[in-house]
Amino acid sequence: MDKLISNTNLRDQVYDVLKKMIVLREIQPGEKINEEQLARQTGVSRTPIREALCRLANESIVRMIPRKGAFVIRQSEETLREVLEVREVLEGLIARLATVRIHDRQYGRMNEKHLIRLSKCLEKILPVPDEERNRMTYTQSDIQFHSILQEACGNRMLQSMMDTVNTHLQIIRLRTVMLPGRARKTVDEHYEILKGIEAGDDKRAELLMRKHIESVRSDALRNIDRMA
Repeated sequence: MDKLISNTNLRDQVYDVLKKMIVLREIQPGEKINEEQLARQTGVSRTPIREALCRLANESIVRMIPRKGAFVIRQSEETLREVLEVREVLEGLIARLATVRIHDRQYGRMNEKHLIRLSKCLEKILPVPDEERNRMTYTQSDIQFHSILQEACGNRMLQSMMDTVNTHLQIIRLRTVMLPGRARKTVDEHYEILKGIEAGDDKRAELLMRKHIESVRSDALRNIDRMA
């Protein structure tokens, strides 16, 4: 097999390859990650592989078990539902507060920068966000869109609470992007949210954000076998 990794930025490349293998289910939920086999496939030593595994463990994508190894985390239906229920409430409030703050003259040009950044992170994934080659770009854009709103809302307590939720969202995001049509739907929903924010309608921005997360939750639960 050809080497999957070049000689530069080994840690990041191993991390990306391993994450993609998990997303595409080349390594199944609950399965132990074979470090020796992965080293042969990628053509690197086990050190960058272990570093990548530690990074994935910090993101709650794999679980490191002493003397046993690293295993891909299996999401239960209950965990999936709970995480997305909490996310719906928090993200809705974040969208409302961000809209109010963005249109507050007190913050001047900083407000405009948030709107520009939101627009740009959506533009980068057009025109075909649900093609396989664009799925990783889509995931990065999705994370960035929500991160910008968290920053714009100006509430550190909310940001801290979302940091906790985000540790559980990593694997959910990776699985959700594989659902047919989900990426396209998310882009459309993000654009509607952005319109509400641009119009200064904080209640509508909150409503649209909550509908967006509810849409993600519904799709995820309908496809729970793919999400586990």
